[in-house]
Amino acid sequence: MQIDINKQLRDAAKDPEMLRKSIAGAHIVPLLMSYVHLTGDTAYFEQVRPYIHGGWDYQQEIPTELQTKIRADLVAAIERLAESGGVEHHNPSAGELKTMLDVACGADVPDMYLPIFYEETCLGGVDYRAVQWHNAVSDEQKNAFPVVIAGAGFSGLVMGVRLKQAGIPFTIIEKNSEVGGTWYENTYPGIGVDTPCHFYSFSLMPNPEWPDYFSKGSEIQHYLEHIADHFGLREHIRFNEAIELASYDESSCCWQIKTVAAGGTESNLSARAFISAVGALNKPSVPKFPGMESFKGPMFHTARWDHSVDLTGKKVVMIGTGATGIQVGPAIVDRVKSLTIAQRSKHWIIKHPMYHEGVPEAVTWASKHIPYYLDWFRFGLFWAASDGFYDTLRIDPNWTDPVHSLNAENAQMREDLINYAKSQVGDQTDILEKTIPEYPPFGKRMLRDNDWYKMLCRPNVELINSGVDRIEEDGVVIAGRKYEADVIVLATGFEAHRMLGSLQVVGRNGVSIRDCWGEDNPRAHLGITVPGFPNFFALYGPNTNLAHGGSAFFHSECQVRYISDALRVMLENGYKELEVKQEPYLAYNQKVDEEHKQLVWSHPGVTSWYKNKQGRVILNSPWRLAVYRQFTAEIDLSQYSTQ
Repeated sequence: MQIDINKQLRDAAKDPEMLRKSIAGAHIVPLLMSYVHLTGDTAYFEQVRPYIHGGWDYQQEIPTELQTKIRADLVAAIERLAESGGVEHHNPSAGELKTMLDVACGADVPDMYLPIFYEETCLGGVDYRAVQWHNAVSDEQKNAFPVVIAGAGFSGLVMGVRLKQAGIPFTIIEKNSEVGGTWYENTYPGIGVDTPCHFYSFSLMPNPEWPDYFSKGSEIQHYLEHIADHFGLREHIRFNEAIELASYDESSCCWQIKTVAAGGTESNLSARAFISAVGALNKPSVPKFPGMESFKGPMFHTARWDHSVDLTGKKVVMIGTGATGIQVGPAIVDRVKSLTIAQRSKHWIIKHPMYHEGVPEAVTWASKHIPYYLDWFRFGLFWAASDGFYDTLRIDPNWTDPVHSLNAENAQMREDLINYAKSQVGDQTDILEKTIPEYPPFGKRMLRDNDWYKMLCRPNVELINSGVDRIEEDGVVIAGRKYEADVIVLATGFEAHRMLGSLQVVGRNGVSIRDCWGEDNPRAHLGITVPGFPNFFALYGPNTNLAHGGSAFFHSECQVRYISDALRVMLENGYKELEVKQEPYLAYNQKVDEEHKQLVWSHPGVTSWYKNKQGRVILNSPWRLAVYRQFTAEIDLSQYSTQ
């Protein structure tokens, strides 16, 4: 994304009052980095180092007097540079950037994160993740290489952007009437993102105008629609159409794709490459409770929320307390007469000081007008919300309490989480017994506190630690007791274990992806390619879910770059087929399984949607984000068969 820093300087200097107001109220660390980037003056670094302990603003304790000096110097620098005609962009050397990152993050940032800074910020207006052609490819060659993408969620959109940039023809098949994927389909009360938005976004389109640090679903959906509009993707999308069958034709080395539109019209497409961007969270999991058909009131899954149902004054039973339930409950509790919650398993819940905070005007203005501010703000969030505590999730084989924690740091986190819960529930200690898990923190998805504990303390709320026995015409029986219900809400998650469950994909020799994976044991090389399925690529495939932090956008961009590089190689060399070999595929998945044995998600005390019935972790990535970025930076042709 090309940004004219001198225009930013001129625009900022035009409004001296707003410039001073914004710099007085914006986050000090990105401001300091903007100052250093603009002037090259690093004199403040040694003064601030002792006071910065992480990427979030609340993790710095720079003295007020020192902050005042930094802010004043930045104002003076902007006004001076604007008056003198501006400044040329300077890409810091590796050594300079390493020093800047160390100071900004309050840590010794490994060298593997340096290229991530350039890529995430498009520093200097350079799109580092765009397709890099090595040899000339004619338009005629490209036009003879059509690609079909299944799904127009954020992964499908990002893939479309890269293909359009490269001049490769593509069609996106989307079953819904709008882009957005899971963000379009999920509209339940309280829906929001639990990753900071300034990081949960496409590197080519950072959004300086997020209204909240953790924005609600409607804002995310609007952002995704904006991506589709800005990059001209809609002309490539066939809405209200689903893929019924994708089969590989070995004679033509093409994927033959049969679709059906909402009205029943069938179509056929042929593609040199087929890319799945359907994700794992698209098919609601609806348990078959005894007696479901007898219930006389409204009953719906959170992913299919019925907005025609007025919950005011109603007795509501909610089944499930995962990431969705913890958002729905506090959002509806003020309206309902009673809220009864059936909980099969407990979850760790963490407080984030800025989870409910709106983004101040000063931060928004700085993000738009102060050169490099948004770059440093974005990377600070990347560091804070990603790999920073990865090591605390590793199992210490000599740890003395392996049932409840993994290591000393994980044990301390457990105590901190328990103390936080105690601070929220006061003398209602029975709530603690119902909510504090036995397993180590992060064994299941760590949930953001959305005033959940406070909600549980209310007189019209009851949490029952039990699954559902049966459903009757006017209520739900839980642990042998009947609870009256006017409405039943199913916060029961998705069929994530049955990956690509919405697609019928058939590769070589008539072997389907379901034949290969079974019902719940998907595997892929780098989570992207599978032997026996040439020219087929998966986005958000097996073992690519992020459970220790990070942004799904980041992981998708890594996968999109890898796929784009694979298509580049095919076009430049005239390959008709590209298929991962069995040996690297098996070796990679063995590495995944071995790595997971050392991490929290394989803990024997944890049952979660991350695992299959055999206890294998099939959803989560075991890698640091920086490591996965290295794995996917470019395709290794020695791992593939071509023709």
